Amino acid sequence: MRASVRGAIGTGFLLLGLACFARPGDAAEGGFDPSGLQQAAAAGDVNAEYELGTLDYVGIGVVQDYIGAANLLQRAALANNAEAQCELGFLYQTGSFAQGPPPPDLKDALPWYQKSAARGDACGEFALAAMLQAGSGVTANPAEAASLFAQAAAQGLTVDASTIPLQQLQERFYGVAYKLTGQTHWVDTVSISAGGGE
Repeated sequence: MRASVRGAIGTGFLLLGLACFARPGDAAEGGFDPSGLQQAAAAGDVNAEYELGTLDYVGIGVVQDYIGAANLLQRAALANNAEAQCELGFLYQTGSFAQGPPPPDLKDALPWYQKSAARGDACGEFALAAMLQAGSGVTANPAEAASLFAQAAAQGLTVDASTIPLQQLQERFYGVAYKLTGQTHWVDTVSISAGGGE
């Protein structure tokens, strides 16, 4: 089964899932304080769960925590937050969890993308379209993929031919984190500290 998954999503996807996400957490650059978001998420605010889950996942503004991210995103996804549903699908598709990470699991990613797309979320439409176009975990359906890509494009999420769809989704999640924290770029504060710089 693992060999067929690798064939379906390609070596580039595996490398993306296993390597590109191992970024250290940002310090609270620019004065970002996550405590309000953390309190709102703890109180069950679905949007705060999604936003904090995204920050935990990418490690911007908070210490990176894949398990915490997965838990928060799952809570928000179960409460029908379409963005969280897409991001949770992405965690499954890329195997981006803390323990391992486990191998990619397209069968668990697909229903989350379908739920997100059904709610009209551009991320879910784009992710599902990419799976349908490539025939990854589903029967290839170029016509449906084209329709979903068009719906995502109408919301500003267009296909970039210079990169793979999963990389575009990852960049989208980083963009959400940058916007939430007011940062404009990722800074490797761990390396800076280790080198004695500030």
